[in-house]
Amino acid sequence: MNIIDENISLYSQSPDAFIASMSLVRFLEDKNRILIVGDCFGRDTKLFKGLGKEVFVVDIASQEGIENFYCQSITEKTPFEDGFFDGVIMAEVLEHLFEDYKALNEINRILKPDGILAITIPYLSNVQDQPEYHVRMHSKKTLERLFAFCGFKIEEHFFRGFVTRLCQKNRLTKYLIFGPKKILKILFKERGIRMWMHGCLKLESWLGKKRLFNRMQKTFATYGGIMKCRKDVRIDFDKVQVSYFANMYGKQNDL
Repeated sequence: MNIIDENISLYSQSPDAFIASMSLVRFLEDKNRILIVGDCFGRDTKLFKGLGKEVFVVDIASQEGIENFYCQSITEKTPFEDGFFDGVIMAEVLEHLFEDYKALNEINRILKPDGILAITIPYLSNVQDQPEYHVRMHSKKTLERLFAFCGFKIEEHFFRGFVTRLCQKNRLTKYLIFGPKKILKILFKERGIRMWMHGCLKLESWLGKKRLFNRMQKTFATYGGIMKCRKDVRIDFDKVQVSYFANMYGKQNDL
């Protein structure tokens, strides 16, 4: 039994955490040295250490009992050398940073050329914009431009929200989500719960890649994105702005 199966009870109450964590595991399955940025509950640290990864953690809040822990902001220069990490995880972190571009620039520096940046993030909606600790809310489009400015490109992306919170809509949808879980648990015990969780993950990932369902995803409290990014050529948006407005000025003079 692997670390995921051993800790399935951590995720069995709601598929929300399972969908995010298992996506991160898949994105980084062939990476060994991992930096986790902002793992305040220690869940991802425990998960990836259990998978045999070499894990480092950076967080502004002091945490005891975690090896390779560094108490600092990722927006400042870290003590790691260039290209030190195979993968970096930012799970529900980027929306808390005013200087998010500084964080991504530092991650670009310490990530290997073939490294992976794995991110989960809420997107702008009426619900997600309410907490005061969400200081910088994004859409997929603004995030793509931020990444391009900092030298990253999204390689895989899906929207989340439908499966993780459908059960909260009303009693009928709650039965539709949790009913199969109870049946599978009776028939297959713990293996049944694993089957249910992986089914939720596959459904959320499939729906989240279809543009048809995006409008529906925005109605749920956990609306956001889960994505895998690679290093790429930086885009100079100052030049983009100058080029655009120079062309607009020229068109106006031609009128």
